[in-house]
Amino acid sequence: MQRLSGTDSLFLAGETAAWHQHVGGLSIIDPTGVPGFSFDAVVRSIDDRLPAIPKLTWKLRQVPLSLDRAFWVPDPEFDVFRHVHRIDVPAPGGPRETAATVGQILGAQLDRNRPLWEIWYLDNLINGRVGFLMKYHHCLLDGVAGSAMAALLFDVEPSPAMHDRPPLPEPASEPSDASLFVRSLMPSIAVPWRLARYGVSLGRRVVDVVGYAASKHPKPDLSAMAQAPRTSFNHAIGPQRAMAFTSVAIDDLKRLCHHHDVKLNDIALAVCSGALRIYLDDRTELPMRTLTAGIPVSTRAKGDTILDNQMSYMIVPLATDVDDPTERVRAIYSHTRAAKELAAALRAHPIDSVGAALPPWMLGIAMRAAYRSHLLSYVPGMTNTLISNVTGPPFPLYLAGAPLSGAFPASVILEGMGLNITVFSFDGRFDFGIHVDPNLVPQPWDLAAAVHTALAELLAAAGLGPPTSVKDPFGLQTTAMPSS
Repeated sequence: MQRLSGTDSLFLAGETAAWHQHVGGLSIIDPTGVPGFSFDAVVRSIDDRLPAIPKLTWKLRQVPLSLDRAFWVPDPEFDVFRHVHRIDVPAPGGPRETAATVGQILGAQLDRNRPLWEIWYLDNLINGRVGFLMKYHHCLLDGVAGSAMAALLFDVEPSPAMHDRPPLPEPASEPSDASLFVRSLMPSIAVPWRLARYGVSLGRRVVDVVGYAASKHPKPDLSAMAQAPRTSFNHAIGPQRAMAFTSVAIDDLKRLCHHHDVKLNDIALAVCSGALRIYLDDRTELPMRTLTAGIPVSTRAKGDTILDNQMSYMIVPLATDVDDPTERVRAIYSHTRAAKELAAALRAHPIDSVGAALPPWMLGIAMRAAYRSHLLSYVPGMTNTLISNVTGPPFPLYLAGAPLSGAFPASVILEGMGLNITVFSFDGRFDFGIHVDPNLVPQPWDLAAAVHTALAELLAAAGLGPPTSVKDPFGLQTTAMPSS
């Protein structure tokens, strides 16, 4: 058995009928000219790799009365065919039809009685393409671990050498409710001590923030991090999900990095900032104050490939209140540097997740109360959106011998934030996955189109020419947005 971490438990307790806690990733596969590629071949490929990813065969085992964090235990009834499904995308099978199908799948929660993941094989895509949608609960692993898992599911060459993998071990018998109850007694007794320690840690964190602000010259402006302006996508979320996606050339972003002497993540944020400005300005609702983004930050030690959650967040103002693209990049660079310095200062006194302090029954009550009251939409530090940048390999990837022509993430939407933008880079591509609540962002493809406009503005302002064309993952003739 493996006990869930506090962060894992938080993702589990935070799930409601509308606040899904699963993560998705859509890959477009081009099986043209690949003999033997089929749904069955994909299932065999996944099944062959399960010994390298045994966590995919584990299920949750709840502690009686939710007195302690749940455990991962091997599922004695595991069957890969219960987790890999096939579905037809409506004609003509283009980007919009594919995205609509993905949205329907992402709008349904995972069955907690089984290992918390699914793979969907999307058939009937245009030009013979196939969709491969991975969906897993966030309590299973974070984005960095998800990228590591993808590296185990996919290949770096069309015909990799087969390696003998040890079979999955026979699952041991599940623990009884009585044994789990006994295990939970000591953690239950320690709850008051854990809460007191958590309160002390929070107090130290406040002192750290005050100390950071007082020690910097000139004094940092933390007001933008304290409360984000409200937009049309910052309201209570519902259960429905929708997706849009687009791609740009990573070389364009690297040229901008070199021109401005900033990091790749700064330019990625500048593209997202410009796209959000365009999207909101077109609807005459661009706030006077800057939008802010929650940026997931990995806390993993170098070389750590454990498939779990090891992450924190930093809040970064997106400088959407700055008209000039060049000045916007400089402002974002300044904001990200300040956010990193603040994060470094806070690491002096690390704090555990609240999920490690509270037992699940208490955490569940608190999270549901916060959700019903929409409290998370109003507390200081609320951000407008989450933006993640997941780095993949700089070379092609393959599934069952067929190359990936695009990979578009769809990460978690939080209460009060009906928009998530996650990018994945691989093989010279920078693929944007835009995951939304369609009642709050009814036209996500407009935001996808704005990504290209924002990149073009940045390149033009830097005198670097027009954007580089990117091969369309569906085999279409243009990278322009699909028509309605």
